[in-house]
Order: sequence, then structure tokens, then C-alpha cells
Amino acid sequence: MNWELEYGELSKDKDFVNNCEDLKQNLIEVQEVLDQLLPLKEHYDKLTLPAQIELDLFLAFTLNSLHWIHLRIQGVDPTKHPIRDELQRIKATMVKWQEIKDRDKRPTVDIEAAKRFVRSGLYDPYRATGQPLNKKIKFHD
Repeated sequence: MNWELEYGELSKDKDFVNNCEDLKQNLIEVQEVLDQLLPLKEHYDKLTLPAQIELDLFLAFTLNSLHWIHLRIQGVDPTKHPIRDELQRIKATMVKWQEIKDRDKRPTVDIEAAKRFVRSGLYDPYRATGQPLNKKIKFHD
């Protein structure tokens, strides 16, 4: 792909040229990443389910972000376009996926050990006074 841009009269506007060159460089980097990832689609069925989910989310977000950029370049306000809702939906799905992945990292509670800690840590007034456990305490009126 030919990435050389000719600015003509706009070449005098250094900010414009710098912004265009930055955009061009970013698009080249995105193209390189996509060139590496898209061949994975051929081996998609062999990937683990978490890898499939992450690849799907990455590609969906990347392609929708590129569409957002395309709209901006064309002068369309993407905040009033359905792409905004789609990107929000993908971001929400990414958050849910991260929560699911983090669930495996959470510590688990050994319930039996917790019961022993609680049982041994509780203060038993009958044990301290030597009274039998089944004896009722009488309160003075």
C-alpha cells in the first residue's frame, strides 16, 4: 500500500501535516497488527475458548474503532452514529470478560477452616466461668 501523502498547498500548515503524518503512522501500526492477527482466523477452531473470545473482542473493537476514525475523517460526527452504541456494547463485553477472567484469580475460602477459626475464636462465657453449657442464665428483675 502506498502511504505517501501529497499535501499541496496545505504543506505550509505544519500542524496539519504533523497530524496527518501521525495518523498515517498509527494506521500503519494498526495494519501491521491486523496483518499478524487475521491469519489466526484460519486456526480459529484450534484456539482455546478464552483465546477465541479475546481475538473476537479485539477484532470487533479494532474494526469498529477504524470505522469511527473513518467517520471522523469524512466529517461525520460519530457520537450521533450507531457506531457509538456498538463501541459501548463491545467495551461492556470486554469489562464482563475481564471480570470472568479475574474470577479465577480470586482467593477461595476454605469453609471448614473458617468454621474452625470462628469456633475457636468465639468467647464462651460458660467456658470461662466453668458453668455447664446447657444451664440458662437468670437475669434479675
